[in-house]
Amino acid sequence: MADHVEKGDIYFFYRPKVNVEKIDSLDDIQRLHVVLVPDGAQNARLFLVGKKRMPDIVKGKSRSTQREWMMNDMTGKPKDIGEALAPMEYETKTRGEQEQGEAIPAGEGRYVIVERDNSSRLAYRLSNPEKPGKAQHELRILVEASYVISVRNPAIDVPGFPDSKPNYPKRLQDKFADKRWIDIDDGKLLDYESAQFLMIGAHDDLSEEGVTITGKPNLFKTLGLKKREWPTDALEFGKLAEPHMQPEITEPKGDRSKGGERGGKAASATASAAGITKALKGTGFPCSKADLLKQAKANQAAEEVIGVLNELPGRGYETMADVQKTLGEIR
Repeated sequence: MADHVEKGDIYFFYRPKVNVEKIDSLDDIQRLHVVLVPDGAQNARLFLVGKKRMPDIVKGKSRSTQREWMMNDMTGKPKDIGEALAPMEYETKTRGEQEQGEAIPAGEGRYVIVERDNSSRLAYRLSNPEKPGKAQHELRILVEASYVISVRNPAIDVPGFPDSKPNYPKRLQDKFADKRWIDIDDGKLLDYESAQFLMIGAHDDLSEEGVTITGKPNLFKTLGLKKREWPTDALEFGKLAEPHMQPEITEPKGDRSKGGERGGKAASATASAAGITKALKGTGFPCSKADLLKQAKANQAAEEVIGVLNELPGRGYETMADVQKTLGEIR
């Protein structure tokens, strides 16, 4: 018998590579994101899938040999998650102006996390698309599937997994003791940014899991997205859709390349060190990536600055210097 840990909506999004306008295969995709929105919770979670596709499931075997990791990239209000999936345009020191299209919805459904047979399972069933196509095939998004899942102990390094670590409170960290992996008996283990869990393909037929999935998802309403503004071919017809939205860019006042205004509003509107500092004025450290984005938006930071902050790894930040140092390493 399965013990339910949580249930809710599950959404799949893929983000195209920088400056890519046409998507023909997995090679044109930068990231696969999974969004989990637990029923009754105020926050949703945005996860990054390690190798851009879900683990394979081998028919006739209760578990496949392929493993994959997912990492919590952001926890926040569902509409904040929706904003994080929008297109971005920003400046980098080495490559100049870069543009990355919106994350494209490729599936919506319902999920459950259960404890069963001395392991925890993530199982889902899609509502859309009704018939998977090339997009879902490339990303290994099935009509229904289940995975054996275990959450990683952040105190123990695991080869092949990200170095970022969640800032668990003592109550949750104590669950691990000296174990490298533990089952997920508490959904809060997934709430913390940089939390990581291992997935192993189990079944593509949920009748073999003995779980029931009910409810109807509503991706656009839940994430606060306007359906008419987003490409829906992947979600509705299974096609590999291209991004078509334009990033909203706030141009700084004064052309600095031509000796224009360098201080005041012109400098603070750009993603310079001073601009980042002003955008994050009032931030209480230590904080998470989501907190940084929330503060920048509250300070009405330029879209260019928001785009740069979106590049930050989803982890905790101790000081403003920590933020600036990390940005210097990734730009």
